Amino acid sequence: METGRHEGSALEYYHEGLERGREGRHEDALTSFAFALAINPALAAAWAGQGFALGKLGRFEEEIECCNQALRIDPACTDAWNYKCFALGKLGRFEEKVACCDQALTYDPENASAWNNKGVALGMLGRYEAEIRCCDRALDLRRRYLSAWVNKGYALGKLKRYEEEISCYNRALKIYPFYFSALINRGIAYINQKKYPDALETLDCALAINPLHPQALYRKGLALSMLGRHGEAIPCLHRALSSDASIADAWVVLSNSCFALGRLEESARAFDQAYYIDVHDVREGIVKGLSLLKAKKLDDALRSFSDVLGILRR
Repeated sequence: METGRHEGSALEYYHEGLERGREGRHEDALTSFAFALAINPALAAAWAGQGFALGKLGRFEEEIECCNQALRIDPACTDAWNYKCFALGKLGRFEEKVACCDQALTYDPENASAWNNKGVALGMLGRYEAEIRCCDRALDLRRRYLSAWVNKGYALGKLKRYEEEISCYNRALKIYPFYFSALINRGIAYINQKKYPDALETLDCALAINPLHPQALYRKGLALSMLGRHGEAIPCLHRALSSDASIADAWVVLSNSCFALGRLEESARAFDQAYYIDVHDVREGIVKGLSLLKAKKLDDALRSFSDVLGILRR
């Protein structure tokens, strides 16, 4: 950390931290916020800013601690509530995230970010209708809220309302045509509708933005495989798995495509990889679910067990 820099005011260092954060210089932002707090430890916004920077560095427990400190000073600090919600979600603590969003909304009922964050948490708990209602509230407040359009679409997809889902992604893409998550999710929605040529067109748009994205490559490989274009699917799936070898479904599709072309040894190896990942994920999911049950976090535990069931059904 830099030393000998207490000449400025706490607010000057706070704004410097914000600027460094906007530039993606989160370690440097932490330094600026630390100077701000050394001058004025009661500056809630600087505690929140420090939390945000820590979250960007993947230090989510520390982010929560900073946000809690900000909220002890100023319970109405909206940024602190939102950053804490984000960190809780990253840690998979979705029941707590819902409660945190509710606290934020008691202080600021028209906080679109809090409504959107609450929707995401509810969706992760399998409460998709409630997620849609929260996203609609966020969109009432901020009509061009890209993330809320995508999150609403995701929830509609989980309810198999695919046309409405795609309509949400189209709304997001009309606002910003290069919004990556909207493109990926629209591609998946087309696959769920068995509209594989449409899926390929959308996924190619996504891959033009990020050519190495493993999920986009996997979904493209899946669409090609479903069209019987196994020779094109296999290299696409290999590229996906070279970026992320943990995608069990990609190994399954690769196994199927290799089998269809008579490449039986490759098919068997791919199937073994999928089986190995599934066994690990089942064991991890059960342990996590039991731990959540002991902590009386029933919704989170149910979600973990549901994930396990989804793997076993594959």
